[in-house]
Amino acid sequence: MMDWWALPGPAHFVAKAVENLRDGNNLILPTPARGVSELAETLRRSLEDEGWRVVGPFDDEEENPIDQLYGWVEICDSEDMRRSVGHLRGRLEPGQVIIVQGVRGDRWGAWWHFMTEYEVASRVVAKLVRPLIVIVVAGVPLASFPERSVALLTAPWQDVVGELDILLHVRETMRIKRYDGGKEKLLSRIVAKLALWDFELAEYLAGIDERRLFDPVVALSDAAKALGRTDELAATWESGGKIKFDGIELEHPMLLLRHAAGHGMLVERLWQAQAGELLPLLEIGRRYWVQRMRPMVRLPICLNGANCSDLDELEIGQLAYVARSQGMKNTIQQATEKLRRYRNKLAHMEVLEHSAAFDPDLRGR
Repeated sequence: MMDWWALPGPAHFVAKAVENLRDGNNLILPTPARGVSELAETLRRSLEDEGWRVVGPFDDEEENPIDQLYGWVEICDSEDMRRSVGHLRGRLEPGQVIIVQGVRGDRWGAWWHFMTEYEVASRVVAKLVRPLIVIVVAGVPLASFPERSVALLTAPWQDVVGELDILLHVRETMRIKRYDGGKEKLLSRIVAKLALWDFELAEYLAGIDERRLFDPVVALSDAAKALGRTDELAATWESGGKIKFDGIELEHPMLLLRHAAGHGMLVERLWQAQAGELLPLLEIGRRYWVQRMRPMVRLPICLNGANCSDLDELEIGQLAYVARSQGMKNTIQQATEKLRRYRNKLAHMEVLEHSAAFDPDLRGR
């Protein structure tokens, strides 16, 4: 299975963090309470691959941040010397990066105080040799973080994962089912629209009976029972329930599942997936039948009081009317009528059922 940290969005986030460190910034990396795992470890690997001296990641505990850091990096101190941020910075190795993870709401105040003090202490050291500290914070509101300082940057997990990331991940996951290309594309698009940025949910939906995806309320209700922890979600960034996705702030599908009004939005996301994949196929199907019908029609023909001298100018509904009025073979009449019906449903934001979405006539066969 694909490592989702290798996908474009997450990989860019890590690369940007490395770039910010290279510019001499200590980093605060806020993440939602759920949905982002292994960030600290992924950053460590990336830094070490580039030759950085990395210590950690360490898990935050119920102690003063300074005391924890003295212990983690094994700094020897004497009883007659008070531990301080300035002394700590002076004892760290030049260019060293310390990574701390697992900082949560009840601990954020202590780390906020430490990081703002450490930022001031860092300013006197040149960027290229400045010892830096990175902390990964989970479940703390974005408004709680400090603004940009000379040697401190906050880089939240916001608008990181996009539909391209989910699509690539789902298509890789679905390969084991050996669908044909068209079917895999539509099912992957549906999963991506329903799961949004949630990789765990996407993997679950990619593994269920494909027919259940055509009833998003049923599919997501099953997912909620199987995956659990949905009660922890709220319509906030810090809980993981409301995040920017491709530039638009959206609610997690499990939140929409909780109320009837949200069910309509889930069905609309299913429609978006179908429209994106099937409307181009309907146009290809229209052109296919135009070619088949062209030798059978004497032009020009009159439609709705206007003369038409080229079948290629006709919409799908008009093409179906010509096939019927000209008494063409049943196969042509039935195929063009189906295309007309499918086009009308999608044009009116109605979803197609499973059998219609995978009808061979959609592909002109």
